[in-house]
Amino acid sequence: MNQRPSKPIPGVNLPKTQLGWDKFYALTGAAEKLFTRSSFHEVSVSDICRAAHTAVGTFYIYFETKTDLYRYLVEDYKRRIKQSLSESIAPCTTRLEREREGCKAFVMFSVKNPTVYNIIWGSLAVDKQLFKDYYVSFAKSYARALTEDREELCNPDVMTLSYALMGISSFLGLRAIFEKMSEAEVDKMLDESFLPMIKEGIIRMP
Repeated sequence: MNQRPSKPIPGVNLPKTQLGWDKFYALTGAAEKLFTRSSFHEVSVSDICRAAHTAVGTFYIYFETKTDLYRYLVEDYKRRIKQSLSESIAPCTTRLEREREGCKAFVMFSVKNPTVYNIIWGSLAVDKQLFKDYYVSFAKSYARALTEDREELCNPDVMTLSYALMGISSFLGLRAIFEKMSEAEVDKMLDESFLPMIKEGIIRMP
């Protein structure tokens, strides 16, 4: 986690010095590892500070509660994923290209950061609103992008389409993790299966 947030996050006091950022990232890094191994409620603030080699008092300089630290982790993943997607589709000129490269970017991000699923889905047990806000925010952003390419779409319902495409990307990311896919294997999966689904649909009509 070396990308500093540009917007304020409720309950999170962002550092003002490099030393502060070092301590901040020590805490968030330790927390993410612990939350991946155990449930949110099984991990205490003391556990996080012990793993980060930091005093408990330091924790409360940056986070009002343990939930606020978890909120930071969710927001951090959302920001990093959006940046990865934005960079991947920047050279694209068609919606089909953007879907292909955007899906690949998410799948490869998941392969490199498999704990993203632990943190995002784990938010359901922390605060359901965190989970809802994460996906609603992504869906609205996705729908706005689809609207810009509406003339290339068969289905005018961009919100339903955004959720459907998010679901495809999410579970292809899981498949890539489960099967330990290389980038070449991800490309093969996208070109041979994902793109035909996007271009031709799923049900063959008589």
